[in-house]
Amino acid sequence: MLQGYGGGQVPNMGYEPALSAGVSSPGSTSQQFDYSSAIDPALEAVVPPTTKSSNQFQQSQTGMPNFREDLKRELQSASPYSSGASDSPHLRGGASSFISPSNSQFSQQEDETSAYASSPAKGRMKIDDLLALGGPVPQPVPGKSQEPDFLDELKHLYHSIYSPGLENFLESKWFPIKGIAKLLGDNRLLEQFAILINEFGKTMGNDERGMAYTSSVEARVVWGLACMVRNAGSESSNGVKTESGMPAADDAVEAGNRLTVFENLLCGVVANRNVLAKPVPGSGDAHRVRELDFWYNLGNFVTLDQASSTHEIDETLAALRNLLDGRENRDVLYSIAIVRAMSNRVAEYSEHERPLHLDETDPRSKLAVAKRFVKDEGDGAGTTNVIRRLCELATRSWSVSGLTK
Repeated sequence: MLQGYGGGQVPNMGYEPALSAGVSSPGSTSQQFDYSSAIDPALEAVVPPTTKSSNQFQQSQTGMPNFREDLKRELQSASPYSSGASDSPHLRGGASSFISPSNSQFSQQEDETSAYASSPAKGRMKIDDLLALGGPVPQPVPGKSQEPDFLDELKHLYHSIYSPGLENFLESKWFPIKGIAKLLGDNRLLEQFAILINEFGKTMGNDERGMAYTSSVEARVVWGLACMVRNAGSESSNGVKTESGMPAADDAVEAGNRLTVFENLLCGVVANRNVLAKPVPGSGDAHRVRELDFWYNLGNFVTLDQASSTHEIDETLAALRNLLDGRENRDVLYSIAIVRAMSNRVAEYSEHERPLHLDETDPRSKLAVAKRFVKDEGDGAGTTNVIRRLCELATRSWSVSGLTK
């Protein structure tokens, strides 16, 4: 057991593969791939256990999945951080995102004239490099995207898994409101989705190598879906504001900037300035203000030079720590920030050095707890596939940047 920052115990989470046994797609008449369990444990309850059969999807008349009421509410998931300072539980799904323009659907193209121009640290990798570590670019599946059942499968997967996961991660409503239209107009991303569905159909539960590769294919799709919102943000000259002056819940510009902040965090980039919306205390819903405050502080964090701004970094980390509010995405983002900061200051514990109880006041303990949490999330503890795949990218970035041994 690892001791969490709030004094609680962090269990040694069992590693759960993102993909399990399955053979065919939900549109076929043969045995069908169990998306609900193989992709996201949260979807196990979409079909009640007493009625679950070879048809893994319980669909409404509109073709959308019928979620149980308890899955529509906010649900908690494991976290290394104390929830005592918050009354907001984790979400399984939950908030949309927006992204800046990208010529490639799967990587950010640097634009020195953009409002959020940034400078990569020497030796840091780009998102494309991190994705490539999962295996070669998958080959297209001729004719798959023209199959009669393809769009039904794609829409189901988008609405039940990827849209809620991205919504939760970036805390914005763009994905459930506007994302599907953007997806259906993007031929390259549709092709990537066809490849992913094909991989799901042929990957067997005892094929560990195949499952790992399918996870890497899914990571490419997750990143491509995230980048839809950045493209949407680039198409609007100004963000959408509410009466209180805060960004609208489905504002693509703000969400796109959040994705860029995450990309900079992941790749060790030092941004030139923070363009995320600064919250105005007392304006609007208190939870919304805290959400903006968290992201604004994270935007500040990635502008700090890790080698020379120790005091300011620690103050910013403390501010982030006080704004976690029990949300899984913020726990993950804060943990990655801890790794970025502490890895430049201290050496990791070796196995024989690791104490039985980890003390938050010890930077080496902070580093150990943060890395373990992100690794566990990527290995199956994450409540959505989006969280899992993005945490996998984070652990890859540590291995290639010298942050892991």
